[in-house]
Amino acid sequence: MVAETDGHDSEVAIDYKPGPTSIDLKDGKLWKEILSSGQGDDTPQDGVEVFVHYIGSLTDGTEFDRSNRHGNPFSFILGKKSVISGWEIGVASMKKGEVCKLIIHPELGYGTGGSGKIPGNATLIFEIELLEWKYEDLSPNQNGGIVRKIIKAGASKYYHPNEGATVKVQLEGFHEGRSFDKRQVEFILGEASEHEVCPGVEHALYKISEGETSELTIQAKYAFGSNGNAEFNIPPDAEVKYIVTLLNFTKGKEAWSLDGVQKMECAREFKEKGTKFFKEKKYALARTYYKKIVDFLKMEALLNGEIEEERKWLLATAHFNQSQCSLELAEYLVAKNSADEGLQIQPDNVKGLFRRGLGNLGLKEPRLAKKDFEKVLELEPTNKLAAQKLHVSNEMIKEDSEKERKLYAKMFGAQD
Repeated sequence: MVAETDGHDSEVAIDYKPGPTSIDLKDGKLWKEILSSGQGDDTPQDGVEVFVHYIGSLTDGTEFDRSNRHGNPFSFILGKKSVISGWEIGVASMKKGEVCKLIIHPELGYGTGGSGKIPGNATLIFEIELLEWKYEDLSPNQNGGIVRKIIKAGASKYYHPNEGATVKVQLEGFHEGRSFDKRQVEFILGEASEHEVCPGVEHALYKISEGETSELTIQAKYAFGSNGNAEFNIPPDAEVKYIVTLLNFTKGKEAWSLDGVQKMECAREFKEKGTKFFKEKKYALARTYYKKIVDFLKMEALLNGEIEEERKWLLATAHFNQSQCSLELAEYLVAKNSADEGLQIQPDNVKGLFRRGLGNLGLKEPRLAKKDFEKVLELEPTNKLAAQKLHVSNEMIKEDSEKERKLYAKMFGAQD
C-alpha cells in the first residue's frame, strides 16, 4: 500500500493539525508524533531492511490499510525508493521499538493521482511501529556472509569503485574484540589478496562510496576461510569485523568507454598481468585478468587487418589460459567451457584441445576426453602427453564398461 509514487503538488496544504509535540521532519510537509519511545540511539540507515507494523488512514478517520491484514510485518529496504517519500524519511528517524504517528503531505504521499482507496491530494496518517531492522547483506549469494553497517555516509551513495579501480582505504580488523590489522593501504580492486586484504572487504568496496566509513561483519568464507591467518593470529573458520573507510578511488577503465585500439592496449596489459600471476601460481588472480581480456574484446567488431588477427589471437589465448587456470584450481567444468570458447575461434589449437580433454577427464567423461586427445595426436603425432592421457581415457572407458556389464548381469541374472 505504501509503494513509491512520483506525484507532486506543493500547492496543497496538510489537511490535519499536528499536535503541539509534533516534530517537523520535512518543511512542514511531514510531521511526526512519538506515541511510544524506542530503544537506544540508533536509527536505520539506507540499505537496511526494516520491519514494521502500520495502520494507514485519511484525516477523516477512514482506515485504508493495516499490516496485520497481511499476516506478517511489512518490510522494505530503506533508500531504494520502494515506498512513498514520507515513509522513507519518517521511518529513517525512528528507533527500534518506537511507535509514532506520521502526518504526510500529498507531495510526500500519493500526490494528485492518489492510489486505490486513497483519493488525490490526500493527507495521510500512518501509525507505525518499528519492530527491527537488518543491516545490508553485501555477500554474493545474500547468505549473511558480508554485512555492512554504515557509520558515516559517503559523498555520493550512487558513485562507487568498479573492477580495476585503484582504491585507498583506512582499515582496522577485529577478531573477538582484538584489533589485528590497522593500516592505510592502496591497491587495485581485484588484487586485494596481494595486500593481505580479505575477500569480504574487497567485495564490499564495490558498494562503498568515497568518504564512507562502514563496519563489516564478515563470515569465515569471505574472511580467512578454513585455514585462518597465522600472521594476524586468526584461527580457522573465524568471523571477523572490519572498520573500513574509503578515502578515495580512481575508477578503472571500462570497455564501453574505449575504442577498439584502446581496448587492445588494455588487453595486452591484462595478458601481461595474467601471465605474471600465473607464473607465481596465483591462478585465481591470473584467471581474473584473462577473463578481463574476454570482456574487453569479445564484442569488438570494428577492427580489421593485422590488429583484428591479433584480437582473435588474444581472445582465443585468453580462453585457453582461463582453462589452464581452472584446471589448476580443479574447476573442471569451467576449464572445459573456457576451452570450448577458445576452440570456437581456433578449432585446431592443440593446447585448447588438450585442456578440454583434461577438463573432460576431471568430469569423468572419458569418451569425450578420448576424442580430444585423438584430435591432438592427429595434429601432433609425437605428442607424448596426449598419448598418455589417451591411454588413461581408454582405461577409464574399460572400467566404466566393466561396471556396466556387472550391473546389467546383476539386473538380468538368473531369478529364483
